[in-house]
Amino acid sequence: MKSSRYHLRTASGMVAALALSGGCLLSLTVSFAMPPLPQDATMQRAVESAAVVQLARARLAEAQQEAALDSLGPYEWTVSGASARRRVDGEGSFQDWDTALERTVRLPGKAQLDRKIGQLRIEQATAELAVAQRSIHAAILQVWFNCLDARERARLLEQDLQVLQTMTDTVSKRRRAGDLAELDEALATAELASVRADVTARRADAVTAARLLATWQDVPACDLDVWDAPPAGEGTQTTVLAADRARGDPGTLASQSAAERAAATATRVQRDRWPDPTLGVTFSQERDGAERIGGLRLSIPIGVRRRHAEAARAAAAATAATAEHLATRQDNERHWIQIDTDVRRAHQTWSALAEAERQHRRAADLSQRAFELGEASLADALLARRAALQAALVERAAALDSWRARAVYDAFVASLSGP
Repeated sequence: MKSSRYHLRTASGMVAALALSGGCLLSLTVSFAMPPLPQDATMQRAVESAAVVQLARARLAEAQQEAALDSLGPYEWTVSGASARRRVDGEGSFQDWDTALERTVRLPGKAQLDRKIGQLRIEQATAELAVAQRSIHAAILQVWFNCLDARERARLLEQDLQVLQTMTDTVSKRRRAGDLAELDEALATAELASVRADVTARRADAVTAARLLATWQDVPACDLDVWDAPPAGEGTQTTVLAADRARGDPGTLASQSAAERAAATATRVQRDRWPDPTLGVTFSQERDGAERIGGLRLSIPIGVRRRHAEAARAAAAATAATAEHLATRQDNERHWIQIDTDVRRAHQTWSALAEAERQHRRAADLSQRAFELGEASLADALLARRAALQAALVERAAALDSWRARAVYDAFVASLSGP
């Protein structure tokens, strides 16, 4: 009986063979192309079309308009007028009227603070847009790799099913020829049925994963059949580098802008303890024009206790925003260390599983030869083949996990340059 193998070729030239017992030699050669990712333009369109990103972009436009309003200030010119009829005993009736033009003006320094608050509002919205883009990018990558994993599992099991079908046919022929026992045929048939059930389940998983991926606009089906072995991890991440990247992380920049805006707002509210005056010019006419009066008007609101309470509240909000910024930066520093660790750990795990898969293939190949020579039973050969198949499935999943960790890491690094 001839042996059957799957051959998987990586870009580095390594050829992997999965030994399978069967009646014929099935050889599959796969050339890998790097990397297993959607095209950059496709990913960019999918990210920009996401509702979360569109919301963040709309909020940026809103922040820009609010900054323009902050620069203009909250006050406008006001025109007022009144008319009255005067009756004087012994003199008759007279028509009186008056008009005024007035406007509240910001005291020195307040307009500059308002412009600073508006600019910080824009900076915060810009950073939040970058966070939204990065989050959606990572979410799409997750669904993309889930789809690839489901397709890869289904593909490997379908190939295994073909080999098992050939092997079962060969065992049945040898059983009829009296070369094998009925137990051997039953074992081969049972193994075939088990793999067929696995194929059905994995096909359903692949269809579901493809449908979930299709919910992201412009992202094509994960129909990649080949990819390269995952690259080695960075291995260069240090606590200092993580701290530097955390400071430039858009999430940290958003919280920093929020903290600075809260501090500027507290200063602005503190300045409002000296309320803005309202200045105006007035003109009135009395006794049918016999008397004409022009003048200036100055009004200042009085509310000392309330303004003091508002200043205290703004100061407390600024303190809370500063503490939140510090917590966000620390969380991001730990996250940068984690994602770099994930890259190196995922690659090391894949390397170990790739070696295990090679050893399982070797054991399956030896078991296959021993069965052909009559030195091992079909049950032992099937067991070794099954272990080799499971090792291949685990190795492929680990390879995709390594690629996924690398892609997420690259997305985070790209986000440091802003949206």
